[in-house]
Amino acid sequence: MEPRFSRLHTWAIQKASSSRASLWIALLFSLELILFIPLDAILMFFCLQNRNKTFFYIAIASIASLCSGLIGYLVGHFLWDVLGPYIVPHLISSAQFATMSSHFQTYENGAVFFGALLPFPLKVLSLAAGVFHLGIVPFSLCLFAARLIRFFLVGGAMILWGERVNKFVERHFQRIVMVLGAKVAIVLLTLWVLTK
Repeated sequence: MEPRFSRLHTWAIQKASSSRASLWIALLFSLELILFIPLDAILMFFCLQNRNKTFFYIAIASIASLCSGLIGYLVGHFLWDVLGPYIVPHLISSAQFATMSSHFQTYENGAVFFGALLPFPLKVLSLAAGVFHLGIVPFSLCLFAARLIRFFLVGGAMILWGERVNKFVERHFQRIVMVLGAKVAIVLLTLWVLTK
């Protein structure tokens, strides 16, 4: 492993193993609305480093993700007329928003549940729910239940196959970082192109 990746790996392990690991999870998942990194992978990494706190991390991630979703909902509900032109297509593609809109009109809270359960961007899901004035209580319950199930599956996989996954991550950490970095770079480049 190259020295810079070795340092990054060490830094990530220190954060995941520190006494403040739960605060890091809370911070990252509460910023899910604006982040472009795959947070399931972050939860996986933290659970790998401290498996006896897996269920605690799952609970924190679910609550923080709900808070982030509620912020998106409120923005969509109250501020869409002002912020909508800046969000679509600059932060959310018009196609994604149109797809989510049609699902909301047809399935309402079922769309929230399955959208939150699948790797669908929370920013699109929560903003669209606010724009279409879905009830905030059913939205919150569906979002929280779906996130809890999803994160439980991630954490459960780390409990069952953690040792194998940990060996794979340690062996291929450099490649994983490069793939994630490329994904973030593509998203940022796309946003930059769209704003021109």
